[in-house]
Amino acid sequence: MASAPAAAPAVTFQPGRRAPLPPRCTHSERGVSFDPGSAFYRSDSAPGRDLAVLAATLHRRRRPDPSAPFLCLDAMCGSGVRALRYLAQAGADFVWANDASDALHPVIVGNLSRFEPVPPEGQRRWVVSHLDATRLLAERYLRREYFDVIDVDSFGSEAEYIRAAFLALKIGGLLYLTSTDWRSARGYGGKCSLSSYGAYVLPVPYPNEIGLRMLLGGAAREAAMLGFHIKPVFSYYAYHGPIFRAMVQLCHGKEDGISNYGFICHCKSCGQSQTFGFDELGQISCGCANRTVGCHFNHSCRPTLDRSSP
Repeated sequence: MASAPAAAPAVTFQPGRRAPLPPRCTHSERGVSFDPGSAFYRSDSAPGRDLAVLAATLHRRRRPDPSAPFLCLDAMCGSGVRALRYLAQAGADFVWANDASDALHPVIVGNLSRFEPVPPEGQRRWVVSHLDATRLLAERYLRREYFDVIDVDSFGSEAEYIRAAFLALKIGGLLYLTSTDWRSARGYGGKCSLSSYGAYVLPVPYPNEIGLRMLLGGAAREAAMLGFHIKPVFSYYAYHGPIFRAMVQLCHGKEDGISNYGFICHCKSCGQSQTFGFDELGQISCGCANRTVGCHFNHSCRPTLDRSSP
């Protein structure tokens, strides 16, 4: 993976084309006005966007070269409110807003056009596209256009974008992950979670935590395959949806995977939980008197999967 580009991707207006007028404001989120139009918008998700803006702002200030252009990419932007907040509140120099639905183009462009479309240097502060997220991220990697923050607000358990997102991310950059796969987190979609995150989850009393660990574990696995490792910045669970979100930082080089990737065990007899590494397989037991309960396996990040003791 190469170093960051010297400047934001150059995108200029075509002569003779008229910039769309900003739409009529019908919503306001943390002081940012926008029109969701026909796009799906849920105000309950605002805290998740608050955390993203806060993390991006702190990351921009703490970079090794704070003067370098700060580039963000919203791979599934909907109405564009996240991209708008990265511009207005996180201090992004450039935001790429993408959504697969080209029917939302007038809404997204109208919202983002509230910012100066053509700065004095001749480059736009934002661009809108309508591509499959994985294709967009792969193309950015092939063109060596790397971003400081990539936000992927996906639906369900689709995780094929994770590897492509890491490829388009700068070393030290932030990736904001999403899962709404509550069935797998509660242990009712073992095959689905296994194919998406490499995790086989069975029912436990704390599915919200397991869902977050499942998401982080899948990201840790994908990063390791590329020769990197991740550092979790924060994780967030929202009951509506429900939604599992995690912000991770991409770090250079592999680290000892045994120390942070393994199993969580939950004893159905005493209710206690323990963590175990791969080198402890076949030696799982609980200190309670009843050692006849079955064994459950769940996958996560930290010596954590989940199984009840034998």
